[in-house]
Amino acid sequence: MHKLFIFFILLTFSSCAVLDVPKRIAGYSIQKFENEQVGRYSETFDLTKKESFDRTLSIIKSLRARVTHKSFRRGYIVAFDFAKSFDYCLDSTEAAFFIEEISEKQVKITVICNNSLLARNLSEKFFALMLNPPITAITNYE
Repeated sequence: MHKLFIFFILLTFSSCAVLDVPKRIAGYSIQKFENEQVGRYSETFDLTKKESFDRTLSIIKSLRARVTHKSFRRGYIVAFDFAKSFDYCLDSTEAAFFIEEISEKQVKITVICNNSLLARNLSEKFFALMLNPPITAITNYE
């Protein structure tokens, strides 16, 4: 009986989902965004990963949202409090921005949110601002 218990414990801890539990408890899990299929919009831009990461942070700030966690190395930014710019979401609704380097000077940015209405409207506004960034975003490159 003791060996069976140990076997189930080892099986449980070897699962990928269990390894994500500490991140979920701490609020740093991005798995819910990686699994989202409906609220997912992507576009490519002729920017470096660094430029697009910095510009994304500036756009999030211009939308008066707040970043909860980010990783340049892994290429993602998670933010919330989009209710200041969009009427139809709670201030706790999170959205993620995944930045995938296609080449040295080209990236694919994916906007993901579990609120599909916010995902659609946020991605439209975000992609427009990526092409025509707010002044605060431009000053980071001068």
